Amino acid sequence: MSVAARTVATSPQATGAVRRSRSEIRALTGLRIVAAMWVVLFHFEGQLLPYVEQLPGAHAVLGAGWIGVELFFVLSGFVIARSYLDECGRRWSTAGAARFVANRFARVWPAWMAVTVVACAWLVVCPRLGLNPNIVSGHPPLELTTLLRQVTMTQMWGESSLIDVSYVAPGWSISAEWLAYLAFPLMALAMRSFLRAPAAVNLVLASATMSPLALTSFLHGTDDIEMNWVLRISCSFVAGILASCAVADLEGTERAERWGQRLTAAGLVTTAVVLLWANWRHGQDLAGGGEAGKYAAVAVLCWPVLIAGLALTDGGPARFLSRDAMVYGGRISYCLYLVHWVVRDVGMSVLGRDPDAPGRGAYTPGGALVVPVLVVVCLVLAAGLYHGVEEPARRRLVRLWGGRRAVETAPAAVSPQSPTGAAPTGEATARRLTPPLTASGRPWPLTAPPQSRTEASRGLPADAVLAAGDGRGPRPRG
Repeated sequence: MSVAARTVATSPQATGAVRRSRSEIRALTGLRIVAAMWVVLFHFEGQLLPYVEQLPGAHAVLGAGWIGVELFFVLSGFVIARSYLDECGRRWSTAGAARFVANRFARVWPAWMAVTVVACAWLVVCPRLGLNPNIVSGHPPLELTTLLRQVTMTQMWGESSLIDVSYVAPGWSISAEWLAYLAFPLMALAMRSFLRAPAAVNLVLASATMSPLALTSFLHGTDDIEMNWVLRISCSFVAGILASCAVADLEGTERAERWGQRLTAAGLVTTAVVLLWANWRHGQDLAGGGEAGKYAAVAVLCWPVLIAGLALTDGGPARFLSRDAMVYGGRISYCLYLVHWVVRDVGMSVLGRDPDAPGRGAYTPGGALVVPVLVVVCLVLAAGLYHGVEEPARRRLVRLWGGRRAVETAPAAVSPQSPTGAAPTGEATARRLTPPLTASGRPWPLTAPPQSRTEASRGLPADAVLAAGDGRGPRPRG
């Protein structure tokens, strides 16, 4: 596939515009559903033991699923920097910063609030049904101050532990990422200069920024509960910004495809090796009779490299992640991340544990058959939450403070192939739709972009623009 066929603008004159405002990278949107399902299966691993124990290597992969949150965080920093860093970092704009924060709030808050309300209702109803709501994990008390912290997504601020802080346990990452969003306008002023640094330097810096997490894991065998959440979001979000700077001048060049495939392969192979090594080392700890550590977080060094590679290539794994089903999964991944814990809470409370069965997460034979069904239920409810709450509420909130102006209107997934299976002309334009350029004096506009000639010729609507997800903890969207 030629470079010209894969990018919207490739001429030297267009390079600045491409850097300033980028279109969706479908492979990164598809990567989000992989990260989300990894976290979901990690949380269900104890209940899925009847199946995991019969699949070679399954525990090595699923047991490391908590580092999928770091993958989301890096994705978030990458996508937001790719869309906003150049404009946000030029000069301070209070109005612009407010618009940016308002857009992020509209993206993450509605679904979070809906799931939190359901979780609170379950905590009220569960004891009245004679069920134990704390089989999976504990919950904070139903008090006004606690509720206010959940509603404002600030429940983790000032907390050192993830345990019993959120009614929806994965919500710690929503609170962490909300802090990163609020800090981004200032971070952009400090980090815009990295756009001028060589790509290799930025990519090395991105991986080095993840090294505190990797080193902590290597030395101490830290798991997701013990790892400091401020360190996790800080390292990952900054690494994503640096990775975005690394590829800023490579996208749309002849070197992009070649380096993209190399970086993607290096990221995937290294991750696989590290996960196998981490599982082996965990087993060595158990065999030695000492405290068994968890070492999978060493693999987070690979996340900036993997994301940068997928951003540059359309082949190999990127082609698979760019399929319509994967992209749709990526769009509902934030909702999946939220609902799965509530489904697990309710499901495990209803099923209960078999007191006579040995081992963590052991259930009656009938209960073990139900657990995979719960995972499917998570996917169905995530789609319902996305279409019923996340998208409609976001649009209404944007209209509320932006008049008739619209932002981030998501199109139906566009197939990269024609019905006959042949790649049509302008294939990349369907996969990477041009977003709006910054208006003068408005670094982060709410307005939808004008149609490009290519889009108009293909009959794509002017508002068919979707920034890739921003890894909200998960799910990002610019």
